[in-house]
Amino acid sequence: MARILSVQSHVVSGYVGNRAATFPLQLLGHEVDVINTVQFSNHTGYNTVHGERFAAAHIRDLFAGLQANGLDRGYTHLLTGYMGTSDNVHAVSAMARQLGQTNPELTFVVDPVLGDDGALYVPEELVALYRDELCPRATLVTPNQFEAELLTGIKIATLADAKRACDALHQMGVPNVVITSARIGDDASTLHLVGSELCARSGTKHQFAIGFPQLDGYFTGSGDLFAALLVARHASLANEFAGLAGALAKACELATATQAGVMAATRQHQMSTGIAADPDLPRGSRPSDMVRGFELRIIPSRHLITNPTASFQAFAI
Repeated sequence: MARILSVQSHVVSGYVGNRAATFPLQLLGHEVDVINTVQFSNHTGYNTVHGERFAAAHIRDLFAGLQANGLDRGYTHLLTGYMGTSDNVHAVSAMARQLGQTNPELTFVVDPVLGDDGALYVPEELVALYRDELCPRATLVTPNQFEAELLTGIKIATLADAKRACDALHQMGVPNVVITSARIGDDASTLHLVGSELCARSGTKHQFAIGFPQLDGYFTGSGDLFAALLVARHASLANEFAGLAGALAKACELATATQAGVMAATRQHQMSTGIAADPDLPRGSRPSDMVRGFELRIIPSRHLITNPTASFQAFAI
């Protein structure tokens, strides 16, 4: 069982950030403590959002409270998602350094929430901070295609491009890289996960890909869910593989299987609402009832978290 500190966003209603990550991690047998970087009424795909972005001082203060009571001892994993500001990135970097001093075997997982589909969610200055400050400390990073391109400067159009991007992230000091979704070639119906693992014992590199169907819709929080599933599965496989290559690919197969099931259930639920989901609606013009229909069906899909019914096979690249 892992003990995980998860630093991400939080919403009152819906499933993004810590709301998407905590339940799957716990259901798969891990202890989870959370620090929230924002507290919003709902995610930003809705037309209206109320709430507050927390300053770095808030994050540092919460962590100081954990330290004062010795509660920072025993964390095996630090998982980070949406940071939003450069000050928060600095605060999390310091947190990772201190937790690493307490536990030199700490697994630091960075989901670099920067943007998607060619658009940044955060100030551009955060790209360099993730690249220069968080990636060198990370054990595992999980960028999407756009984020991997931002971090490495490599445009991804082929699996060979994706491998080069993984290699660039390895050169930054990251031993495990998963590009969670990339459009490869002209097949619009299929996305690819691309992973690369440096074997801790032999120093060899294991690179692989997994193809999975792309579903149309306005899904939010899917990256947060996937990162949590990957952390949970990878942590559970650590003893089985004992530092040998293969744990990352197996964890990705299981995480992808669950993710595909949850996404399909979400799409089916949205269709059952009878509310039209017109394509290419920009943020700010999407009806709230439609957006609500796309909230991830995590709780109704809990059986797919523990026992996914889909099967995906990683292949070497």
